[in-house]
Amino acid sequence: MERHSVAPHTILVHGLARSRHDMFLLAPRLRRLLPEASVHTFDYRSRRLTLEQIVEQLALFVGEKARGEPVSFVGHSLGGIVVRALDARGDSPAPLHRLVTLGSPHGGASIAAFLNRARPFRALFGPVLAQLAELQLPEQPKQISIGCVVGSGGSRLGFMPLFGEDNDGVVTVREATLGSAEGRAKRFMLHALFPFSSEAARLSALFLRKGNFLDS
Repeated sequence: MERHSVAPHTILVHGLARSRHDMFLLAPRLRRLLPEASVHTFDYRSRRLTLEQIVEQLALFVGEKARGEPVSFVGHSLGGIVVRALDARGDSPAPLHRLVTLGSPHGGASIAAFLNRARPFRALFGPVLAQLAELQLPEQPKQISIGCVVGSGGSRLGFMPLFGEDNDGVVTVREATLGSAEGRAKRFMLHALFPFSSEAARLSALFLRKGNFLDS
């Protein structure tokens, strides 16, 4: 596809311990901002499946909705990692165009490593918690162009001082930044609020249309 073009399909992917209902504001906002794209919401049982199992389900969903046409994505937190893992497999049923990640822990999540030490949290969040603690995905995507929307507390210690660095309350700015990304936009934002933010929707539409976060 051309660099400044919108894929015919956009798929929204929710995060860990969330559901497709988190996208009830983001989906209509993107339909309004990207009228030429069909917007779909992917749902999966994040606390029961491994990353590989989720990716397999996403691949089937992409095949069903895109039918071979190019597809872009917006992934909140774990959702962005799922899409990157699909890209890393190299066998998507449709061409992968662009991905906007909303607070996704690209280098793994330190909070996941902390929670994974306790059995109650392992039981609560399932097998993907350990995978997020020691995430291993290729730095360079195979096919997809990635833009990172990063949450910040606006200070050196962010929303959660225990991290010791700026963060959105769950993921640090460093973890949510991917070196090979085509663009990065940092905003004062709590992790849980990304799917409900009009600014996150605006930035997502901007990158899905242009491949960057520049307004002009």
